Amino acid sequence: MKYLIVICLLIGACCVSCDGRISKSESLKASIERFNNQQSNTTTITYYPKEYTEIRTDTLLSNGTKISIKNYSLAADSIFISEDQSSIPKKIKRHRVFASDVLISTISNKQFSFQLSAEDFKFKNSEDFWNAATLQHVWVNQELSNSADVILELSFINPKDNSFKMYHLSINSSGHQTAELIAEDYSI
Repeated sequence: MKYLIVICLLIGACCVSCDGRISKSESLKASIERFNNQQSNTTTITYYPKEYTEIRTDTLLSNGTKISIKNYSLAADSIFISEDQSSIPKKIKRHRVFASDVLISTISNKQFSFQLSAEDFKFKNSEDFWNAATLQHVWVNQELSNSADVILELSFINPKDNSFKMYHLSINSSGHQTAELIAEDYSI
């Protein structure tokens, strides 16, 4: 009878110890597999420039005209550059879209305020350049500006193919704007 009780206890202990739990190595493999599956679904987006950018310039011409320009990146808009799906996590590169606010004040208290962006030029031109173009910078050309006209230089860049265009924007004393292409390059 003693042997029967001992055998029953041994069989009971064996049954209790085999409760179907997985081993530590199997648990580790399952955790690694779960982590890798989660990583394959994630995407890393890189922006250029990384953060909000703003540049303000104030220019006073010899004729008393004051020009204030604020070049800044738009937080909500960006241009798709490339996507690398071969890496984990998937990497996407984007270029922020820029705009400029311009305020021109003359000595005779006339003020002209307007915003410039690539969208303004996209509707006037049907070239592929404008599909992924953004305003790069706006500045005053003090040498060409005179008492009748303020001349702004505008540079646009297409970050997808590294091409650019430059324009003269002439604003006369009544606020009329005339843009003239002065340079373009498709091989930066």
